[in-house]
Amino acid sequence: MSAEERTRALADRLARVEWLDDDQRAPSRSRLMSEYLRRAALWAQRLDAARLWPFFDVAQLIDPGTRADPELVREVCAQAAERGANHLDRRLCEYALHFAALPDPPAGLPDPFAPLIELYERGGQFHQEAGLIYFGPMGVKLGSMADHLAAEPLPGTDPAALDAVDAAWQARREEMRRRVRAGRPQQNG
Repeated sequence: MSAEERTRALADRLARVEWLDDDQRAPSRSRLMSEYLRRAALWAQRLDAARLWPFFDVAQLIDPGTRADPELVREVCAQAAERGANHLDRRLCEYALHFAALPDPPAGLPDPFAPLIELYERGGQFHQEAGLIYFGPMGVKLGSMADHLAAEPLPGTDPAALDAVDAAWQARREEMRRRVRAGRPQQNG
């Protein structure tokens, strides 16, 4: 696939994102964010860009002359803004488009933005506050770049595996609710 085809395919994926925070998929989204942070740490280490980690324009450091079509970037960011994406999410979409536009990304490291795009597809935006990255009721500790360099890669990002993570969390959550309801005294009306 050419760089232009990769960039257009990514723009099409981003155009379908629902930019509303989906609490039901918070567990899988938090795992995908952890994987993004790990991959971004690998790239920051390779590119000597620790000061820029975790959210940075990897393509700018690899090849400053290669950028995605500016009109396409404007279109994607405008659509995302209209549908509720926050500033950071729009900036990360731009960075992902620039990365997709690289004719020959360096070998040996995974696409840093792939887990982030999957995270968006599974429920839209996230927000960062006080050292945590939140997805509805769940958060991922930002920690240090070293923490994420030492992390194990996410074993699988196929939709079925991610759905299973979410389903297990929902089942535990429902069980806790059931126990709380069972422990409450009946109120006579």
